Amino acid sequence: MENRLDFVSIGEVMIQLNNITPGPLRYARYFETHVAGSEANVMVGLRKLGHRTGLITRVGNDEFGEMILRTLRGEDIDITHVRVMDEAPTGIYFVQRHFPIPGKSTVIYYRHGSAASYMSEDDIDEKYIKRASVLFLTGITPALSESCYRAVAKARSIALENGLDVVFDTNIRIKLWKSADNARSKLIPLIHGSRIVLTNKEDLEILFPGKGVADAAKSLFNMGAEIVVVKKGEEGSELYSKDGRFFEEKAISIPFVEDVIGAGDAFDAAFLSIFYRSRDLRMALRYANIAGALVATVRGDIEAQPSIKELEILGRYIKERMDYLR
Repeated sequence: MENRLDFVSIGEVMIQLNNITPGPLRYARYFETHVAGSEANVMVGLRKLGHRTGLITRVGNDEFGEMILRTLRGEDIDITHVRVMDEAPTGIYFVQRHFPIPGKSTVIYYRHGSAASYMSEDDIDEKYIKRASVLFLTGITPALSESCYRAVAKARSIALENGLDVVFDTNIRIKLWKSADNARSKLIPLIHGSRIVLTNKEDLEILFPGKGVADAAKSLFNMGAEIVVVKKGEEGSELYSKDGRFFEEKAISIPFVEDVIGAGDAFDAAFLSIFYRSRDLRMALRYANIAGALVATVRGDIEAQPSIKELEILGRYIKERMDYLR
């Protein structure tokens, strides 16, 4: 019998080119290369936290595709369902940091026609999905192409039919969807039936215009959600539970922000890890904030994702202000 997986996901993995110095890219001369992509970031984060994870995607038969494969193998992600294409390239994107808004990052994509955009229902193997306990989805992959949308819809249907938990991070990228109305009409059906929804205030306004966060959470409960987590960046995070519980955690104060890209994915991984280990919602929210803060202190999305031990060290330091590394 094939090994079980705790989590499986589907999504594009790209090469991130991150300017070594902050400021406008028009003056950039040197870039660091990183491997990144929201769903892959979460799978890597969960693997570092001790869970068995797998990813469904496509990469180009090129040097960047090989870099991605080597990185995923190195992080011990199951890549048996990653397809290598001769006909399309691996996607790339550039990160511009601290300009025009200090502390914020801008992303410039070169992913149109990438290998991952050709993912389809043929990439979704029912037996592979059934090997997992949880299917993690985001609002990014279904926006890449119509065939990607159908692939995500098929994976979701298989998961729900076979009793898997579906976790959905709304992660709405208007640049990909072209309009809020299009994002809303396409994503609402995919979110239906998700046990956990991870989101933010901006996405909730797109999905449920004019409702406000609390009422939007109620709408998600009516769609089957049990837990709604709202990420608020430097303001922290909050959680709404269908049984009426509410938790709020302040953001973790860090001495500097290098790059906020990827912090939300680290948040997701830590939240899901703690929740599925302990069902302790407040602890899950607290450790998720810590993981997101850690990732924001470096360039790259996966490099500073923590292990459980590292989460605990920083958690104790924040609480007691004692140096545990001596």
